[in-house]
Amino acid sequence: MPLMFLMLAGLIALVVWGFFYANPRSAPPRRVLACNAAIIVLALVAALASALPLHADALAQHPDRRFMAVYLATMAGGSAVMLVLIFGGLLRNFVLFRRR
Repeated sequence: MPLMFLMLAGLIALVVWGFFYANPRSAPPRRVLACNAAIIVLALVAALASALPLHADALAQHPDRRFMAVYLATMAGGSAVMLVLIFGGLLRNFVLFRRR
């Protein structure tokens, strides 16, 4: 399982790097910054919304397996962060700040 955490951390780092590397260059910087902040907040909210109920449910069903509940919640939250950043970045680049 530590290998899975390392893989998740590497994938999240790659997605975060790609999200900021692909900022639209021709758009106003303040608007891009505000959009990036909104997407990051949405990603954190999605992570909490997916991880907390899963963690609580896993603890309720198997209270003796705390590590597994934390593992499941971490994987769900990390996946939610990556998905929101990927689709938020695509929305930012191809819909909100597309090149004319």
